[in-house]
Amino acid sequence: MKQLSFLFYSIILLGCNQNAKTQNANVLKSDKRNYAAELIDNGFLKYVDSSKVDSLKTQLITSFDIYDDDNLKIAHIDAEELAEFSFDFFLPTLNRILAKRDFKLFAQKINGKDNSYEAAINGDTIQLYNQNDLDNDKFWDTAPRNFFKKVNEMLKAKNSDEQFYLLYGGNDLHTLLLTDKEFSIISDYYKDNDKERPYKP
Repeated sequence: MKQLSFLFYSIILLGCNQNAKTQNANVLKSDKRNYAAELIDNGFLKYVDSSKVDSLKTQLITSFDIYDDDNLKIAHIDAEELAEFSFDFFLPTLNRILAKRDFKLFAQKINGKDNSYEAAINGDTIQLYNQNDLDNDKFWDTAPRNFFKKVNEMLKAKNSDEQFYLLYGGNDLHTLLLTDKEFSIISDYYKDNDKERPYKP
């Protein structure tokens, strides 16, 4: 009788545990859909080619995929390329995104000297990093921050409601062009995952 009672209790406990897992999975799926719906409702796909809207919506809702180039929000930068003034590596992608906002970026190194860390962005001179950053191996972090701070100033001067945020780092460095609301939604979605959360330059 004790064995039968134990078996009965174990089956009930297992059933309750399975039910709780299913409910938790449904809550997670529901949260993902809610965050995706919020992004969509707040114009995340505003600049997308009309033929791609449906597939990008589906990707957002099913897997919170914000990383598709076709959303005209994200670009692969590569901190090494930027720090070495190889702007042609990422400028075409950035300009494809910015063209939808009637904005264009031009960037070049000021001169060919190895000890010059200055660049011209749309005619304005900025220092991407300094000798101290180079000596302390911080220039891969400093250069993108300084570059995108400057670009964000230019966007703000044009009354843009979007700013560039950085994602990841090193050779995997990406940038996302987001409104404050979109940044807030994505940050909240990834509140428990610092690696996936975009950050201000």
